[in-house]
Amino acid sequence: MKVLPFIFIVLIFYFFIPFTVSACNPVVYSFDKATNYSAGIHLKSVSSSFELPDIIEFGLLINVEDSGYPFYTLTIEFPERDFSEFFVLNLEEVYNIDLSTLSNSIGKYLLFEYTSEINNALLDLVIDGVSLFNKTELPEWHSDIQVIQGILSNADEETTGDLPGELFITTVEEITMIFPFYITSEIVNANGKEVIGYYDQRTLNTIISLEIKE
Repeated sequence: MKVLPFIFIVLIFYFFIPFTVSACNPVVYSFDKATNYSAGIHLKSVSSSFELPDIIEFGLLINVEDSGYPFYTLTIEFPERDFSEFFVLNLEEVYNIDLSTLSNSIGKYLLFEYTSEINNALLDLVIDGVSLFNKTELPEWHSDIQVIQGILSNADEETTGDLPGELFITTVEEITMIFPFYITSEIVNANGKEVIGYYDQRTLNTIISLEIKE
């Protein structure tokens, strides 16, 4: 009869004590490169985007807008849910569809797969109280716009291709934010200097496969 109390004490020690210790010492998670969670790692850099899993949808194509070849912006409506959304399509990355086929498909339904990213959209860079984007005056940003102050880097040459480059802003806390942007000569001249960046977080939906339903 003395065996049962002993087993009961062992079970309490095995299950209750570890739970108590873990409750008193919770694991702290932080963003690492904006896509993975890492236990106990301090945030050192933030990616220009946060990508969500691929999504498959079925919607009505209502508009095709040229965004600079090979990119096109599609407006797709979802009548059952009573809303529409914008999607970016790179024609060079989909098969058996050209611009003519796409334009003639307005009013037809599409079965498509897309990725969704939350991007840091850079709105302005200010150095010594002067905007590098707005030559006349400093705009008044609404309260939802986010601000970062630090050293500008990775902007030592102008962007010459069709795709944007990436510029970095590093704070005194050594947190670096990455922004996709077409780098101009004004930005190159500010490289290595302290700037104030104004940015907004926006969703970019990119179609990766597409099928037109007749």
